[in-house]
Amino acid sequence: MSSLSIVMPVYNEDQVIESIVLDLERQVVDRLTVAEVVVVDDCSTDRTGAILDRLARERPWFAVDHAAENAGHGPSVVRGLHRATGDWIFQLDSDAQFEIEDFWKLWEARAEADLVLGVRIERRDPVHRLVLSRAVSVTVSALARRRVRDPNVPFRLVRRELYEDIAPLLSLTTLAPSILVTLGAVARAWRVVEVPVRHLPRRRGSSSLRSLRLVAFSLRGLRELLAFHRDLKRRPARARLVAREVA
Repeated sequence: MSSLSIVMPVYNEDQVIESIVLDLERQVVDRLTVAEVVVVDDCSTDRTGAILDRLARERPWFAVDHAAENAGHGPSVVRGLHRATGDWIFQLDSDAQFEIEDFWKLWEARAEADLVLGVRIERRDPVHRLVLSRAVSVTVSALARRRVRDPNVPFRLVRRELYEDIAPLLSLTTLAPSILVTLGAVARAWRVVEVPVRHLPRRRGSSSLRSLRLVAFSLRGLRELLAFHRDLKRRPARARLVAREVA
């Protein structure tokens, strides 16, 4: 049976984090033979860290990585991916904007895929985030020479061999690892499947990326993306020893 690692970055989500972990337990972990959850707490300033520690004490499959300083979403994702040990890695955000049961749509598609993206058909985000996501989609599609509808979606299933192929090109300061993994997968002809999933309004809080900060983030992300695309061509891909059967 394929093993699964669930990777989730967290920052100041004390209002929703326990319900998300319990949903993952009921709807995913309890239904698989081998599964683990790796949560990276990006130096939260609310009760998030304490809640996670309490949950971890009661669950041997649940690991919490507390960052020493706030590094941002991207570095937290990379930390979690590096710690994952499963044959497959399910990555999601901690803002409760996805239905956990939609994981099974991705899991069922894995037989014919190396990367399964949960495409948000009806986005429930502010206009500025929709515009940014559209720009990312256009840019990645142009670089990859294939249309990718939601390359940065934080609801995805990654085959370990694919991640190990891309991982040497990621650092612990990577700003947008999800975008880079998607571009790397398409550019190196790994099999990418897009599956429609539901997207929910954010329950609490709001995005930390706004106005001038969003512009600076976008420009930095574009530079990172172009540099990554260049490095993809310079670094040879891993030999593929992927078993296509799914237990």
